[in-house]
Amino acid sequence: MRTRFPVFSLVLSTLLLLFVLGLLTQATTAVTTTDQFTYLPLIQKPGAPPPPILPPAITTTTLTISSYQYDHPDCIIPTQPGDFVYPYPRINHDCVMQKPKIDRQFMAVILQNSAISLTVLPELGGRLYQIEDKATGRHLLYNNPVLKPTAWGWRGWWLAAGGIEWAFPTDEHGLNEYRPWQYATQTLSNTATITVSDVEDKTGMEVGVTLSLDADHAYVTINPWVNNGTAVAQDYQFWLNGMIALNDNHVSLNTEFLVPTDTVVIHSTNDSQIPGPHGEMDWPVYNGRTLSSYQNWTNYIGFFAPNLNDNFTGIYDHQVDQGILRVMDRTVIPGHKFFGPADLGSGLWTDDDSDYLEMWSSGVTPDFWTTVSLAAGETISWTEKWYPVNGLGGVDTANEQAALRLVDTGTGAEFWLMATAVTPGTLSIWVNGSQQAEWPVSLSPGQPYSGNWTRPSGVNGPITLQLADSAGSILISWTE
Repeated sequence: MRTRFPVFSLVLSTLLLLFVLGLLTQATTAVTTTDQFTYLPLIQKPGAPPPPILPPAITTTTLTISSYQYDHPDCIIPTQPGDFVYPYPRINHDCVMQKPKIDRQFMAVILQNSAISLTVLPELGGRLYQIEDKATGRHLLYNNPVLKPTAWGWRGWWLAAGGIEWAFPTDEHGLNEYRPWQYATQTLSNTATITVSDVEDKTGMEVGVTLSLDADHAYVTINPWVNNGTAVAQDYQFWLNGMIALNDNHVSLNTEFLVPTDTVVIHSTNDSQIPGPHGEMDWPVYNGRTLSSYQNWTNYIGFFAPNLNDNFTGIYDHQVDQGILRVMDRTVIPGHKFFGPADLGSGLWTDDDSDYLEMWSSGVTPDFWTTVSLAAGETISWTEKWYPVNGLGGVDTANEQAALRLVDTGTGAEFWLMATAVTPGTLSIWVNGSQQAEWPVSLSPGQPYSGNWTRPSGVNGPITLQLADSAGSILISWTE
């Protein structure tokens, strides 16, 4: 008997260990599904130690990009006065396609802090070419592996080079996105800044964008501006076009458009099941289709969102649990537009199967059908902030302090947060104005915080989650 008990105990312990491991495996591989998206499992993360805060820095390097010879003298078609795009050139597409591709080198200016890295190409329209989320290592913006002129845009050709381009002085993709812009950089103890600018040929106005990083935050501050140094008023539009590809230069069908509104206005589409140009459409569900989910798109759609209910927009790829957010003051910035190519073949803009979505913004016009005038000697500008999020499974609300997602489970709540800076504070749960729970947290950029709460018996009503800073000021709040 003395020899049997240890063996029996060992077998029992082994079986118990295997059972526990099986439960853990099930807990970590289970997913939550809805009609629109598949979410990753909830993992309790009380907050990891914040990463070291490094001063922002600026460096330069060189990027080599394969390119069609869109500016070859044989293929250029000069324009004449009276042509809307004069003095910008048109091109002979057949001529361009017959020329051999070449490698082009571009100087790249790199701005980075502890959380994100920015790549700017002054010689290619001054565009913000890439944003890297250092927490995940993912690149958030589309980068076309080849510079190939499409047939889109007012000139009859446009370089879908990628990044965030500055479209000026017309709608669509502007006129001067393909050529070199001037640039200037500045590094201080807590900030790194680059300003790109160009004197645009059609209006004679100076257009520019200032991009800033500070040491503490995971966002880039984007400050577009226009200065009319001419002697007369000038008509114009000014749009930022962010070409988004969160899944290794691709867009998964499990991608969500984060557009907090009840209605959108169609700009263009090849989908006969939705309204045509200028038509208004319910959002996010129209005729039973959840169009905030890209998997429900059958044809290309471009739409404006002139009446946002919150001060953010964004795109979230649930397949890789990665998103990019844009926060702003919606009472100041009227223009918000999205576009997805859906059924359009990638051969229209590139030579591989890479694809993208577009997230546009404008501080001057609500849509492409409206033009404004800037008086002689006047300057106009606006400010917005862009930042990455990950591990949240989506976003309900966001501002420059944090992004938040809250799900009412019926028996309580599950929630996810991510801050843009190291944020010690307090999370609290409220129901019908009565606080139900409270606990201290320390949030850090790039590190999702998640948790859950069980509703006590008899406590009924909508659930509110609040994040307050150490002084008690509410940083972000959402009611599900």
